[in-house]
Amino acid sequence: MKTSVKATLALATALAWAGPIGAAITVNDDPVLYWNDLAVRTFGGNPLTQSRAVAMVNTAMYDAVNRTYNGAGHYYNQGVTAPGGNVRAAASVAAHDVLVAVDPSHASTYDAALASSLALVGAGMAKANGQATGAAYASAMLANRQNDGSTAVVSYTPGTLPGQWRPTPPNNLPAAAPQWADVKPFLMMANDQFRAAPPPALTSAEYTAAFNEVKAIGAHDSAIRTVDQTDSALFWDTSNGLTWIRIGVDVIADDHLSTFNNARVLAKLSTAIADSFVSVWDTKYEYNFWRPITAIRGAGTDGNDDTEADANWSPLFGTPNHPSYASAHSIQSGAAAAVLLDLVADQSFCNTIGPDTRCFAGLAQAAQDAADSRLWGGIHWRFDNEAGLTAGGQIGRFALAQDAFNPVPEPASWAMMIMGFGIAGATMRRRMPRVAYA
Repeated sequence: MKTSVKATLALATALAWAGPIGAAITVNDDPVLYWNDLAVRTFGGNPLTQSRAVAMVNTAMYDAVNRTYNGAGHYYNQGVTAPGGNVRAAASVAAHDVLVAVDPSHASTYDAALASSLALVGAGMAKANGQATGAAYASAMLANRQNDGSTAVVSYTPGTLPGQWRPTPPNNLPAAAPQWADVKPFLMMANDQFRAAPPPALTSAEYTAAFNEVKAIGAHDSAIRTVDQTDSALFWDTSNGLTWIRIGVDVIADDHLSTFNNARVLAKLSTAIADSFVSVWDTKYEYNFWRPITAIRGAGTDGNDDTEADANWSPLFGTPNHPSYASAHSIQSGAAAAVLLDLVADQSFCNTIGPDTRCFAGLAQAAQDAADSRLWGGIHWRFDNEAGLTAGGQIGRFALAQDAFNPVPEPASWAMMIMGFGIAGATMRRRMPRVAYA
């Protein structure tokens, strides 16, 4: 949100995995923004299930809204029969039905929101058709994800060799959600499509530099970490799979787009974020790279004469229970920023997570800050964050290039495109095809 427009956000107690608290969006506002705001404020779970759920909500809403706009854009769920009708009714039923299915513990909240939403729509055929349209696309979306691998049970055995991930203190929890590496993507062609290159070797100069950096700046009692770096680390540590949806809703709201375009932007944003988590989990469990706390305490085993062990070293806060390389915060931030910077106006904004508010000059700066925060918190290597941001940017640009959620050109536009292709043909024949997301 622009700081000049919305200077204050509601505060709430931050819990584990707790999300940012929403801006003042009401049921009278655009239905796509309203239901995303409600999901951010209501949905529990963890970042993985959150990203999946909100992507499902937004794909269902987009398709339903698209039908009410007479198919102005490309559908995600193909072959669905629906009558169109009122856009608010269609979007609201689509969002409600998906949320109730994936988050039944909050069904009463979603039911009340639906009742309030539908009360704004006058009785008649348009309302009935809109409700039928929303229900049809919610059903299609739920069927699409029914066997996507998100609930699969996958065994995982931690490593014991230098460089391999193993449970980290103080709680030594088992590896989180190894099945997510194989979850069906929303837009990516394969789970390993954007897999990062391997992390640096333990005896390399890059690893040595990263080791000494995180050891110094990420320590609980670091003497070189600045106050602002500490604030950043603590701020982003309680972010989750909905944080960039919160940012997106606030930024999009300031652009005053149509309901169709709101649905398009949030569908692109949410599916890119969901795919970024699938991608980074693929990378994490492919390389199984150890966390800084393990590496620093066990540096005597790494074969590197330039790394010195510290058996008592601890990071600023607790280390997440999954492999280090690459950073999930970084990849989702890179994906989200790429989508938003392409589709909406960049702007300065503030975001609130729990009791903390942090302000940014723009979307790219926020993404970089989110990535850097994991180094400053002592739970990620610099190369984790760099690989995550790079892959996230690739995923965001790939999502933008896909037909799904993009407008269908008007006939006149097609004619102009064909004419343009003819003019450029001599040049294009000499060029190799370029991949849109490179």
